[in-house]
Amino acid sequence: MDYTITIYLRQKWVDSRLQFPDYNKSDWLELDTRRISDVWVPDTFFRNEKGSSFHNVTVPNRLVHIHKDGTINYSLKLSLTLGCSMNLVEYPLDSQECPIVLQSYAYTKDNVVFQWSDINPITIPNDLTLPTFYINGFYTEDCLDLFESKYGTENFACIRANFKLDRAIGYFIVQVYIPSMLIVILSWISFWIDVEAVPARISLGVLTVLTMTTQSSGAQSSLPKVSYVKAIDVWMAMCLFFVFASLLEFAYVNVMTRKRAKRIQMEK
Repeated sequence: MDYTITIYLRQKWVDSRLQFPDYNKSDWLELDTRRISDVWVPDTFFRNEKGSSFHNVTVPNRLVHIHKDGTINYSLKLSLTLGCSMNLVEYPLDSQECPIVLQSYAYTKDNVVFQWSDINPITIPNDLTLPTFYINGFYTEDCLDLFESKYGTENFACIRANFKLDRAIGYFIVQVYIPSMLIVILSWISFWIDVEAVPARISLGVLTVLTMTTQSSGAQSSLPKVSYVKAIDVWMAMCLFFVFASLLEFAYVNVMTRKRAKRIQMEK
């Protein structure tokens, strides 16, 4: 599955060739976007990226600040669609970890080393909300040993952050769990209908079975086709079983009632 984020990617490194200790009274130089291409920048790419775009309104959203000692602050705004392998066994009561992997495309760790900042490596806005997930934090790690080069034993510079996501179940309570429970309860109403009212009991039983089947299909429509059983599959299957069992109960009672009526008639 995929997720889309908009980030400000900030990178910091030292280039001794750009030192200017006595050139300017300012502590740093702010480059125009047209001059950024003249400065060397790391060849960072996102390993699990499936799509991306730069922000260019009204000008390219990039900046470069060069400090007197050659320290460079480089920032740009990106929108990314990243891959996330989700385990949906406990869906919709599941928690997921979605990574963002930054790697050097051409430089090995002998030439370029990536490190997360010691202070606030990732900043998430306090007012950020997601419609289907709660952000339950993140952790960062080095991923040099996870991705090996196919061109030798060298490893490319690599770091990774993993976002912890807990699925919000409010939607499923309102749209799946409560309606399915009500349908099951509705199917039990046939137990109080007179056994001789065949059309009413048949109509109620068939209606609840078809409604349960339709709801189950709707709950699965937004999910990828996976080969294992999910928690919501078990729930919907059990609801369908109870609804179908109530229909079978009527058929059994109807048969037994007719046999009893015949036996009583024969005894007379």
